[in-house]
Amino acid sequence: MMSSPIVVTYRLLCQEEDVERLARFITVEQTVEVPEALIARYPLVEEKVIGDVSGIESTCEGQHLITVTYDAALGGGDLSQLVNLIWGNISLLPRLQLVDLHLPPSLLARYRGPTSGIAGIREKLAVDQRPLLATALKPRGAPIEDLESMAEAFARGGGDLIKDDHNLIDSSFDQFCQRVLRCRDAVIRGREAVGGKTLYLANLCAPSEELAQRLGFLESEGVDGVLIAPYLIGLDRTRELALSTDLIFMSHPTASGGFVSRQGGGIDPGLLFGTLLRLAGIDVSVFCSYGGRFPFSVEDALSIAAGLRDPLGEIAPSWPSPGGGMELDRVGELIGTFGSDTLLLIGGALLCHKGGVEGGIAEFRSNVVDRLEQG
Repeated sequence: MMSSPIVVTYRLLCQEEDVERLARFITVEQTVEVPEALIARYPLVEEKVIGDVSGIESTCEGQHLITVTYDAALGGGDLSQLVNLIWGNISLLPRLQLVDLHLPPSLLARYRGPTSGIAGIREKLAVDQRPLLATALKPRGAPIEDLESMAEAFARGGGDLIKDDHNLIDSSFDQFCQRVLRCRDAVIRGREAVGGKTLYLANLCAPSEELAQRLGFLESEGVDGVLIAPYLIGLDRTRELALSTDLIFMSHPTASGGFVSRQGGGIDPGLLFGTLLRLAGIDVSVFCSYGGRFPFSVEDALSIAAGLRDPLGEIAPSWPSPGGGMELDRVGELIGTFGSDTLLLIGGALLCHKGGVEGGIAEFRSNVVDRLEQG
């Protein structure tokens, strides 16, 4: 038995007579990817490299939980190596899910995790207990003056965090700089008018060779943070960028659909949008919540929130940010589901509010107070 190993649980749909063979296949494919005859030549490979099948549990007819332990050294110190180990070639198999992951303290210690997380963002906003409100600057193609107006109104109304929409992409570095500065200044005007602390996050989506340059620009200009798409640019690239700065990092789930646990395959949402993103340094994880535009369940959403906030070594907890079509009249329900350490992302419903953006924020605050008074 390995000491302090990486422990991974997979859910496999197969016939009872096939489960042990397929479990062995997983351990070999994920570590050495060679025939058994070649493994037999190297006893140390069997002993030190190939994972151990430490448990098989049949949960119902045709469904089996397979627990595999891997030597912690195989996980390396970056997310590319780790994900390749736990979900590499076998991600191509049908009817196989990655459902749980436990990392030893020695491996967790290699990751900084979120810089701000829940406590840090509360401190920046001087908000102790209540849930937070976020919205998105959109749509792409709107005049910059309209985006400025939205940003200023959100800050003037006392909103907590406003981010660029993930589709708000500029065609050049110069255009990015000009637009971001105008949106930043609009937020500053709004929050100074009311003595607020609204945060502004710019969309960091560009050719890979420009990402560091753009991040450096945002840092030099006092922008509060970035919106980033880890499943577009890569988890470890995200980790590298987050490690280089103290800016807030908010993740967007775009391009993650191919990884999502669906129809017997994929990665558990709590790992995909929770644990792995915390390892990548994400302070706020946006995900598609239940009751929105996408087919996520309450169980999926709660799994994500747990992955973001449950203990993970010394790594700070991150904010769950349910979005994907949230409405203001659901605020009380969402607080009841996710609790106060939640950043509610309400986009179109807030921007199109009959009372304007400020009226939408007032309704949000009223709904929060009502819910908190209910206990």
